[in-house]
Amino acid sequence: MTSEQDALRKLRTLSINDKLDEMRNQAKSTAYIAGRMALLGQITVFYAGPNTGKTLLTLKLVAEAIANGTTGKAVYHINLDDTYEGLIAKGDLGNRYGFEVISPSTFPNPNVNFAELVGFLITEGVAGEAVFILDTIKKFTDVMDKKASSAFMTTCRRLTSAGGSVIALAHINKHKGEHDKGIPAGTSDVLDDCDCAYVIEIISEEKVAGGLKRSVEFQSKKTRGPTVHSSVYSYINYDDGDYNRMFNSVRLIDGNEADRLRQKKVFDHERNEDSDLINEISKVLDTLGGTIQKDIVSHISAASVFPRRKIVECLQRWSCSPDEGGLWTLSKGPNNSNEYRLNSQ
Repeated sequence: MTSEQDALRKLRTLSINDKLDEMRNQAKSTAYIAGRMALLGQITVFYAGPNTGKTLLTLKLVAEAIANGTTGKAVYHINLDDTYEGLIAKGDLGNRYGFEVISPSTFPNPNVNFAELVGFLITEGVAGEAVFILDTIKKFTDVMDKKASSAFMTTCRRLTSAGGSVIALAHINKHKGEHDKGIPAGTSDVLDDCDCAYVIEIISEEKVAGGLKRSVEFQSKKTRGPTVHSSVYSYINYDDGDYNRMFNSVRLIDGNEADRLRQKKVFDHERNEDSDLINEISKVLDTLGGTIQKDIVSHISAASVFPRRKIVECLQRWSCSPDEGGLWTLSKGPNNSNEYRLNSQ
């Protein structure tokens, strides 16, 4: 074989043409993994300012996708930008909704650790089952450095080329752009190299009982595939800082029927998960009427195996208005105690 033939043969090995059947088997059909803004098998970036709720909303939407069966088998929240208490709260949610949480102690060198993990998953042939929530992207790379940002995005692309998925959370600049819109922080490499990107903006705030209700809009900066140009959600930032209650307060404001069906699926999943405790609490409230939290917990824990923490979480989870799926109403009782009453059916 001549050197020219040898060179052409080696060049031919770089082609994908003989690998199309394998690629078709690996390719993802259209499947949403965070509302209608992130697709399985893609790199999606959510940009937002501080205290916008980007982690809260992302985890809620991913939990919804898990309940609907549209994610892979391994969903990981690599949480490198949180407090110790925050990690515990996310871990509790992960246990309930089906995602795993990785802490900073496991990822002491995030850029290297993530690249090694991606390489391992690809080598083992399981990258297509992985969905990673990277929180936040600045912990993985220097977003102000073009070379570093580009190298990091290459790692993400290696994963998605093998069928995996990435949702990366990022920040906007301190200074707003035209029409007071948020501008993605860092060089353009992350935005250039991702598949979809959205900027999350707070569009309204109003005081409600026990906290501040925020409405936020996901505004598209880049789309690839059948994703939406905008989507609006609300949540309540409770005065007591209870993350579980905030998570359960997330509501879709602007969406289509398919969005609502996906939300109903996760709602039904949550009701089923809590069904035994819901029955016990309902019996107590039906018998005693308005009852303070301490007495409800005492009644149930004395006659069942439910831990006190689980009882309190269930009380909080389903204490909202009937039109939002609430089963009982929370109000302030004697000595500023929490008092619950069954919602009228």
